[in-house]
Amino acid sequence: MLTKIRCVIASITLVSVAVWASDETPFRAKAAAEYAHQASEKVMVGAKAFDTEDLTAEAFGKKADLLKYGVLPVLVVIENKRDRAVDIQNILVELVATDGRHGQAIPPEDVMHLGEVGKKPPKLGGGPLPFPLPKKKNPLNSLEIVERAFSAKVIPANDSVSGFFYFQASPEAGDSLYLSGIRDARSSKELLYYEFPLAPK
Repeated sequence: MLTKIRCVIASITLVSVAVWASDETPFRAKAAAEYAHQASEKVMVGAKAFDTEDLTAEAFGKKADLLKYGVLPVLVVIENKRDRAVDIQNILVELVATDGRHGQAIPPEDVMHLGEVGKKPPKLGGGPLPFPLPKKKNPLNSLEIVERAFSAKVIPANDSVSGFFYFQASPEAGDSLYLSGIRDARSSKELLYYEFPLAPK
């Protein structure tokens, strides 16, 4: 009888671990070409705005409702198809609205402060966003926000990197991504800048 009880407990434990593992499937970026993208000099940049609650939950979990607090995460994938490395330590990434407004990405460490009581993040270019503020816990105090931020400095030959940039903005139809500062690691020559709509037509 004791042996049967132990077997039942072991089975329940295994099922619980399996369920937990399935719920904690790590987020993985797709190839650059799977998103809105642009290629130049054998370097392709792909990007996707995570502009719905389902998308942000997929990447950061259901508790970190970034859009609610005026934070738009944009996934960027850069593929280096050259035979030598490219330097991206001085990369500049901006969100560009249809009327020409530019918004620079904010550091991932600063995102959590936008979920604090009393903070009202402005729209891209000015004006507060009409979103409710948290009363108790800070839902933006999430390790995933920092861990999944874009942090690469170099892309080896025939390799790729990815991560999120965070913008203090609300998503708008026609938003584009502007990206510059990609350089050949050997010559330091800057490659052509990239600018393309986040929602391909």
